[in-house]
Amino acid sequence: MTQNKPLLNWVLASQFAAILVIFSKLTIPLGPIPLTGQTLAVGLIASLLTPVAGNLAILLYLLLGLIGLPVFAGSATSFAVIFGPTGGYLWGFIAYVSFTSWWLQRRRKSPLNLTVANFIGAMLQLAMGSVWLIISNHLSVSTAFLTGFYPFFTACNL
Repeated sequence: MTQNKPLLNWVLASQFAAILVIFSKLTIPLGPIPLTGQTLAVGLIASLLTPVAGNLAILLYLLLGLIGLPVFAGSATSFAVIFGPTGGYLWGFIAYVSFTSWWLQRRRKSPLNLTVANFIGAMLQLAMGSVWLIISNHLSVSTAFLTGFYPFFTACNL
């Protein structure tokens, strides 16, 4: 079984990267940063896969966009998306998956642990996206927070 672990990681990563592509097509306009199905897919990846397989899925997804496939929200693609205003949220998926899957590997996957781990992972991702807004758009901390964190945080609590 240990000989097939790398292959299993790649198979799972490719399947979940495809799920992430599909979920990214679900978009709700919410100001300059849209609310997408990507976050739900990332939560599934983080909850079901190991940190290695989960991060491979995220990296495959990002690579698909970089090579020109329309995989990001709104069928966007390219360096402009990855390094533009929403880029921090995309890179934040790695922090989300890393933390959440690490947390869940060390605890029983109870509803409480799944909720706590995904909440913290989502907050890490939102924080990275907001910090990136400060850098890429030269926003103040308060403006970046009000634009890139607060609307999504309140959406999480509905």
